[in-house]
Amino acid sequence: MKKFFEGKLSLPISFWLFGFIGSAIMGFIGMVLTQDIGLMRVVALPWHIFIVIGIWRSSNNYKGWKIFSILAKIMLIVWSLNFIAGLYIFAMTF
Repeated sequence: MKKFFEGKLSLPISFWLFGFIGSAIMGFIGMVLTQDIGLMRVVALPWHIFIVIGIWRSSNNYKGWKIFSILAKIMLIVWSLNFIAGLYIFAMTF
């Protein structure tokens, strides 16, 4: 976890294992615990922040083709915008 957060893991492992699979697992756990998609996002917020930092740092350290580093950052922005929109919609229901 520390190596991931510091960006010392490879970009493919960081993106696919922590970002994609890890987020799916956290989303599932959040849904089981809360039974509400909006509240699940609140529960998953620390994980989302954690993966954004780790993947961003990993993409900065990536030594392969630059396009993969750029695409990873674009996906982080898209994921984050989607996450924030979901939090906003959840907040508006109160």
